[in-house]
Amino acid sequence: MVPIRVAIIGLSANAITDWASKVHLPYFLSPVGRSRFEIIALCNSDVASAKRSIKMFNLPSDTRAYGSPEDLAADPDVQLVVCSTRVDKHYETSLPSVKAGKDVFVEWPLAENAVKAGELAKAAKEAGGKTMVGLQVGPSHAKIQSSMRITLLEGFFLSTFIPTSLKLKELIASGRIGKVLSSEFHAARWLSDSSVPSALQYFIERKVGGNFVTIGFGHVFDWVQNVLGDVHNIQSRLQLQRPKIKVQDSYTGWSNKTVESDVPDLIYVTGSLAGSEHIVKDATLHMRFRKAQAFSGEPALVWTIFGEKGEIRLTAAFDTMLQVSQLGDVKIEIDDHAKHDVERVKFKWDAFLELPYLSRSYGSLYEAYATGTIGKYADFDYALKRHTQLDGLLASWDASRDGNHGTDILRSIHEEL
Repeated sequence: MVPIRVAIIGLSANAITDWASKVHLPYFLSPVGRSRFEIIALCNSDVASAKRSIKMFNLPSDTRAYGSPEDLAADPDVQLVVCSTRVDKHYETSLPSVKAGKDVFVEWPLAENAVKAGELAKAAKEAGGKTMVGLQVGPSHAKIQSSMRITLLEGFFLSTFIPTSLKLKELIASGRIGKVLSSEFHAARWLSDSSVPSALQYFIERKVGGNFVTIGFGHVFDWVQNVLGDVHNIQSRLQLQRPKIKVQDSYTGWSNKTVESDVPDLIYVTGSLAGSEHIVKDATLHMRFRKAQAFSGEPALVWTIFGEKGEIRLTAAFDTMLQVSQLGDVKIEIDDHAKHDVERVKFKWDAFLELPYLSRSYGSLYEAYATGTIGKYADFDYALKRHTQLDGLLASWDASRDGNHGTDILRSIHEEL
């Protein structure tokens, strides 16, 4: 197999929060990654920055250095463009390559809002390139075969990206708890609700698009729907409990100023599930995610799935972002109502163990792309669906604060849902 030629936008030699070097590069430089992909270009804010990154990360000396997305898009040798920049740069840095018909990966969130995400999705359809988004659990409409530890989607047998997702789907499909009647998801702790590192100050600036709602809640909202199916008839209540946030210098740790946040830090969502072979129609889903820490001694995450014959419970002591977790603090149990017995269920990462845990789900994503397994991973259209849901939550919050519950924007968003 001839390696797929890759360009990375945002692999920085000096960024404090360089996600590209932590999650993408380990896979691309691993033996299996090198057999399937070849990094031939970097694009940063200027050519000099790209050259520094080439040197720092020991990439081949002939790796091309670009200082503008347009120049990168014009390179006919680049097949796949990976965009790992700050959220508000996703649109402008990836659009030229999308329009050029290249295959493009963009981290989640795809863009600052559903409008720009929709423009990217439309441009990709028109240009014909494949697209990927950093939602590591994959599309939610996969069908589970109860007798096999695999998922079946559009004729392909696929392993899921996240071990917890696979195990939960397997338990539901096995019929051990009967049909799902309802589900509750409670989480607390995503960074701090009272301070923020200066490098991540944009997390409390809603206009940037990367924040507690879109990233912290957005990932788990997608994860839950990946397991249970899309939620409908959404009702929500959002609140900003701590509007004043201390900014800590990312290098010294000292707090040097206090700023106002405009991003909610408490989210309640209730909705109904469409129903399936293993889930009753209109089963209730209730989610609560609080940015602040959990009650002392209590787990950061508790997810229960209640069925006719039993109940599944997943707990995570410290972490809420399980798609990039070691999963060492995660426990899955099943309560058999007839036997009055609680069993702990085993699960583990079983792929890309040689990679840092942050990279493992990305390894599965890139393998699916390289082998042409369409439907395994989230694309721009899938991301747009999640953006529309999240924009609906924020629009509802805006309307409630303004005392105007019937705004056109809120109505149009909920109609799409």
